[in-house]
Amino acid sequence: MIQSGKRLVKQCLEYSEDGYIRLTFQQFCALQFSHRLTMNDDDLRDELLEQDVPAFGAGYCEWRDISTPVQISVGWAWFVTADDTPQLLAPGGLSSNVMITSAGGNDLGTGKTDELLRAWLSSLRWQKEMHFCSSPQGESDSRSVH
Repeated sequence: MIQSGKRLVKQCLEYSEDGYIRLTFQQFCALQFSHRLTMNDDDLRDELLEQDVPAFGAGYCEWRDISTPVQISVGWAWFVTADDTPQLLAPGGLSSNVMITSAGGNDLGTGKTDELLRAWLSSLRWQKEMHFCSSPQGESDSRSVH
């Protein structure tokens, strides 16, 4: 079950044959995520610099849902432009095992799912939860996302 405020939304989430977990954006936003890992990646920083992105540092972050029995995860690449500045979402650096569907159960497609996940991530203050070079790999804590 997915808990959304005081009401429970009954939903049997499961892996599809293609590996996606299908749910509406509203259901996705009601999930509770836990920080799974953050890691620095010098190769990613170098790639971004080659693309003229002013990356002082870069890396990856992943959060996972802890409110359902299936393993829903969202990962993204990030970069910073200077020491002690907030992380920014790196171009093209979002991945997930989620496929967002319409209320009627139709897939919205990978492009629209990516767009909605970016909007969701942009609405969070994930940068305050991590600090460049200071979050040990595998550090974990819970974040309730509503």
